[in-house]
Parts: sequence; C-alpha cells; structure tokens
Amino acid sequence: MSAVKLLGGVLIMTAGILSALGSAAREKKKLDVLESWIELTVYIRGQIDCFLAPLDEILGGADKTLLTRLNGNGKERSLSAYLKSSEPFLDEETRKLLTSLVRELGASYREEQVKRCDYYLEALRAIREKRAAELPQKTRLYATLSLCASTALLILLW
Repeated sequence: MSAVKLLGGVLIMTAGILSALGSAAREKKKLDVLESWIELTVYIRGQIDCFLAPLDEILGGADKTLLTRLNGNGKERSLSAYLKSSEPFLDEETRKLLTSLVRELGASYREEQVKRCDYYLEALRAIREKRAAELPQKTRLYATLSLCASTALLILLW
C-alpha cells in the first residue's frame, strides 16, 4: 500500500510542477504575442508611410514568422483574423486597443493612419513595459500556487 501512496504522491507533485511550468509558458506567450503586435504595427506604419499600400498587400509582404507568432498560421489575409486568433493571449486593455487599431487602419488618409499607428504603438509599448515588469512576479506566483496546491492535495490524501 505504501508504494501506491508514494507513486500517487509523485504523480500529484509532477502534476503541480507541470502546471507551474505551463502557467509560466503561458505568461511568456502573452508577452510574446503583445511584442509581435507591436512589431507588426511598426511594419504596417512603415508600409503606409512610405508606400501607402493597401492593408491586404501589407500583410502579404509581412514576415511569416511574425504573423505566426500572433498565434495564427501566417496565411490569414486580414488583421481581424489575426486579432481573433491571438485573443486568448490578450488582456482586456490590449484587446480593446488592438480592436480599435484594426478598425481604424485603412479608413482615413495616410497622415491620419500614421498618427493613429504612432498613438497605438505608444500605448502598446507602455502595456508591454508593464507586463514585462510583472512577468517574474506572475511566474513566481503561479509556480507557488501550483506547488502549494499539489502539496496540500498530497497532504490531504496521505
């Protein structure tokens, strides 16, 4: 009976460790998606400013690795499709900003679009700085909670 308890304890602690690692990876993915949106916005801004290219053409010429990091497959042809695919990794504030950005791009003159891109870049960079500063704390918190929960479960079941 003791070997079964020991095996169960090892499995519970393994689940806690894997949960902690998964939570940390998810937080890093959230930051990576945000950084990818910033890079894409910089690229779009440059294409609008220099070439005044249509949005479909701009996305067609974007780096496929960057588009894939947005949690898409790199083959979508609209910004709204990329926004939809990256929504699970965006917080409410970022989602609102990006929804506004996607809606406003291509709907006005070049100068206005460049100004809007600059505005959204500034806002997204501020959010990124905040999220990057919070990342180590969140990672430690999720690791602590996962390990404490698995330890508590182990104690209760022992």
